[in-house]
Amino acid sequence: MLTRILIIAFLTGTAQAFSFFCLKFLSATVSPENMSFIAQADSSLQLMLTIIALGLQSAAIRNIAQSENWKQEYRITQSARGTLSIFLFVFAISAFFQPANIIFLLAPLIAFSGDYALYAVGKPIAGAGVAFVRLVVPYSFVLVIAATSPESNIMFAFVTGSAVAYILTNLFISRHLQTRLFYKPGFPYLKLYLNSLPLGLVSLCLYFIGLGIVLIMPFFYPDSTRAVVFVGLKFYIIFKGVLRIIHQAFIKEMMNDDICLKVDQLSILFAIIYGSSFFIFPLSVIKFLFGERYLQYTGFFNIIGIAALMYSFFLSMATKSMLLKMDKQYTLVTAMAATVSLMLCIIFSFFNTSPLSVGAAIFIGELLWMLGLIKINYQKDRVIKRLVFSGEVILLTLIPFSARYLFQDREITYIISFVLLTALILHLKFTKKGLALIFFLKKWRN
Repeated sequence: MLTRILIIAFLTGTAQAFSFFCLKFLSATVSPENMSFIAQADSSLQLMLTIIALGLQSAAIRNIAQSENWKQEYRITQSARGTLSIFLFVFAISAFFQPANIIFLLAPLIAFSGDYALYAVGKPIAGAGVAFVRLVVPYSFVLVIAATSPESNIMFAFVTGSAVAYILTNLFISRHLQTRLFYKPGFPYLKLYLNSLPLGLVSLCLYFIGLGIVLIMPFFYPDSTRAVVFVGLKFYIIFKGVLRIIHQAFIKEMMNDDICLKVDQLSILFAIIYGSSFFIFPLSVIKFLFGERYLQYTGFFNIIGIAALMYSFFLSMATKSMLLKMDKQYTLVTAMAATVSLMLCIIFSFFNTSPLSVGAAIFIGELLWMLGLIKINYQKDRVIKRLVFSGEVILLTLIPFSARYLFQDREITYIISFVLLTALILHLKFTKKGLALIFFLKKWRN
């Protein structure tokens, strides 16, 4: 289990670090207007991914993971995705009014991507490799254009890079799964989207408790706030993506409560590292990740860090709700959380148009989503085990806190202290020697 996670973490972490290096470079190199274009293009790409996936992808993952004849399920799913992509492709004509919508030209390439099937059939490392390419290639294009011609419209570099990445990875997926590259579209296949509508609403709502909120901000918040929120939420979505990949890596085993607990423990560990980084080393982390001009928004990054913890606490319960076909309850919980989050984002804008208002709206949305998951999957033992583990990890953050007190808020101090913290927790919780040590300590305490 740990070896698989480490390989996936390396691929995912390397790609995310590279993309963030690019964003940091862009924020210091290109104009705010140019940065706004790529923010819109990225947000539109994520929206397109969400629309094409909707509930159909979640249902397909569930069915493929539990089926012997999974290629038949894959075939009809791909046909349905391809059919929907036709409508999204036509929507690209709106690029005459909103240039970022040119990204919708990539709809067929995205629709015929079968990366979700890699996870469903138990090939998560291949899936992580695909995700790596799809993040590194577009931002490589952007980095080259921004470095050589910062006045150029980098949005087109992002779109071109994304197209190249999807062409390459689609060929790889088709060969790896031994399936066709394209499947014949047909309007009757769209009924599959209606059949999985509840899960589709879940995907759409989760998108708006995150980067999707950027799409409504132009009507209520100034451009300066939107730029900060985009950069902060982009990093937050990267964090969520890492957790999603971990969950997908074990989806075939997640009917088992013990596996769910271990996956949640990993999620909580990453969330506490993510959130406490901004609390304990705010100067080093914000300056390193985003640039010096973002130091004034420490409060926003802190509240998003707390939201990350809320999101991670019982994340496996979301996956298990899907596997157990509790679609209606899961949809209701997610829709309520997203609606409240969006409404609060609008309401808060009348009192304060700083990034903190958006952060507070997202935090409340994540909190409500967590409480809803607990309600539909409640077992006292499940809740206690996760809370106890969280308390243990939070207690161990005294290591980086002490390091900061002794050696100040410096990047090298941050890196060394959190690497030691992560290694210690992984050793104690996920290795045989560590488990033996915990057992011995419990026996000694008793």
